[in-house]
Amino acid sequence: MPFMQASDGTSLFYSDWGEGKPVVFAHAWALNSAMWAYQIADFTDSGLRCVTFDRRGHGRSDQSRDGYDYDTLADDLASLIAQLDLDEITLIGHSLGCSEIIRYLSRHGDARVERMVLLAPTTPMLRNAVDNPDGLDAGVLAASAAALKKDVPQWCADNAPPFFGRTTVSPGLTEWVIRQIVAPPHRQHP
Repeated sequence: MPFMQASDGTSLFYSDWGEGKPVVFAHAWALNSAMWAYQIADFTDSGLRCVTFDRRGHGRSDQSRDGYDYDTLADDLASLIAQLDLDEITLIGHSLGCSEIIRYLSRHGDARVERMVLLAPTTPMLRNAVDNPDGLDAGVLAASAAALKKDVPQWCADNAPPFFGRTTVSPGLTEWVIRQIVAPPHRQHP
């Protein structure tokens, strides 16, 4: 399995499939690069090179002591892009992966990036504020964080219907996603 070393020595898992212009996928919080499994085949069949990676503390990457801030996560993405010498990249992020992409662009520029796709972005922030009137109330976020801290599997079960939306998914797919969410230590959140 391919691994790369982040600047602090953390070992990060990545996958590299296909040929052509690169598409780099940044996964959602508490998931891992496996979340993109259903998209990779179609993208590679369309003549694209697909690169996924497991954020530190997720999937097959090391659980580092620290580095769970946006700057470090963006630097990890930059290290991957540099190590694979990628150019004309399409960056695709989901949820927290979108924030990671935005921070990457603000820290490292867009010289290697051709386009980006932000799916269900958490940007500019989740919390309601004067400049983010559609955000969630701080009390709702605090209650969700407390429920998550108390019982991760139950939090997942309670939040599966809104996560999957109106689409009916199999119990197996729901369980697969929940196993990904339960796996990383939940002290890590930028």
